[in-house]
Amino acid sequence: MRLTIVAAAAALLLAGSASAQTRQDGAVQVFAAGSLRGVVGDLARQAGPALGLEVKTEFGGSGSMRERIEKGERPDLLMSADMGSPQKLQAQGRTAVPVIAFARNRECVVSRTALGVTPANLVARLLDPKVRLKTSQPIADPSGDYTWAIFDKIDAGRPGAGKTLKAKATPNMTLTAQPTAPGQSALAALFANNKIDMTIVYCSAAIDREVPGLSSFPIPAALDPHPVYGVAVVSNRPEALRLALYLMSEPGQAIVAKNGLVPLLDGAR
Repeated sequence: MRLTIVAAAAALLLAGSASAQTRQDGAVQVFAAGSLRGVVGDLARQAGPALGLEVKTEFGGSGSMRERIEKGERPDLLMSADMGSPQKLQAQGRTAVPVIAFARNRECVVSRTALGVTPANLVARLLDPKVRLKTSQPIADPSGDYTWAIFDKIDAGRPGAGKTLKAKATPNMTLTAQPTAPGQSALAALFANNKIDMTIVYCSAAIDREVPGLSSFPIPAALDPHPVYGVAVVSNRPEALRLALYLMSEPGQAIVAKNGLVPLLDGAR
């Protein structure tokens, strides 16, 4: 029901701002999680002209982006890969309206096909000392937090495993490699340069399609941390609110679905 009301409000704002569609009201600055590049790019191309707005973007870890806002930077929106960072800004009184959840994601295991990783042997392969594991940095990047939550769930059934996995993954967090093809993602480049054997990443990333010899599958349901993405409106500019409402409208949620995330608005898939 809440999403239906928000979508209706978006439609009213769009209908009531026809003059805005024919003029430039100034750029809307968006800080966004790296996993939202596709969503934000499509949002800028689609919502920008519809609302008469220029959308400027910066990408990075959601936690790092939040810290930049806390230190004084003033974007209009923070589109985060978690709810924690936006909610922290809200608790500090930095948001113009309550934080809004706008999408879900899944965590996927990506590994070299030759390893034969399956849901049944996942824990054993993760713990194998010969398997090189890479995760994102917790706190700075929600993907790291979600992965650590997976390790904690594994630890609940296998005491000591969580500590082992965190110790194993930590040295590889800062690994980098040169892309071997135009547009190749950072994680795909690590596989292509034979730096890692396995990672846990958002399913929407589709890394296995970038490098031959990789396989992927969603984290088993019992371990799934159920990532939820949130948007914080951190300025009181009407343009910022209109863009956030567009994200929650049916066209905006269709953009979410197009980019491999799970929309929260019924009928947007």
